[in-house]
Amino acid sequence: MSPLWQGIFSVYETVTVLGYHGTSKQAADIILAQGFHTSQNEYDWLGEGVYFWQDAPERAWAWAEELHGADGAVLVSRIDLSSCIDFLDIIWGNLFTEIYNQFLSHWKQIGLLLPLQKGKAHRLDRAVINYACGILDEQGFIIKSVRSAFREGKPIYPDSALFHRSHVQIAVRNLSIIEETHQVERR
Repeated sequence: MSPLWQGIFSVYETVTVLGYHGTSKQAADIILAQGFHTSQNEYDWLGEGVYFWQDAPERAWAWAEELHGADGAVLVSRIDLSSCIDFLDIIWGNLFTEIYNQFLSHWKQIGLLLPLQKGKAHRLDRAVINYACGILDEQGFIIKSVRSAFREGKPIYPDSALFHRSHVQIAVRNLSIIEETHQVERR
């Protein structure tokens, strides 16, 4: 591990945020009874995990209704972001440049083609994040979540840098950091 990785987790104090998870009413009932299950889709933006929109109940409702129509539901959970790869802090950009170079060497060595970013499927980002989490786990740094901001949708007015569906997303890798989950009623 490079000196860049040394001590990074000691910098962060425990931060707790609200995460909103859009799903179906049936899945919400199962989650409330049995707990969340980690998504492992090849297109998941931030690697494996349970996905939440941070502080964005309306974005979660939009997602739930796009996928499930009138059967959409939203859960809210308190999430502890300690041991988080947090792309909202610039230190992670330098660290991931280094990790990407290691990842690239590894993939070339084993003869695999790089995963493609296509549309909303961020396969390369997913692969690099999962690779980084594996390396850090091996070195005793257990990554419990990954957080990043995403620009999505159309500009809110001409020439704006603000977009209608921009959001902060969290992928929870370790379910123990999800606290106090309950269903959100539609306004």
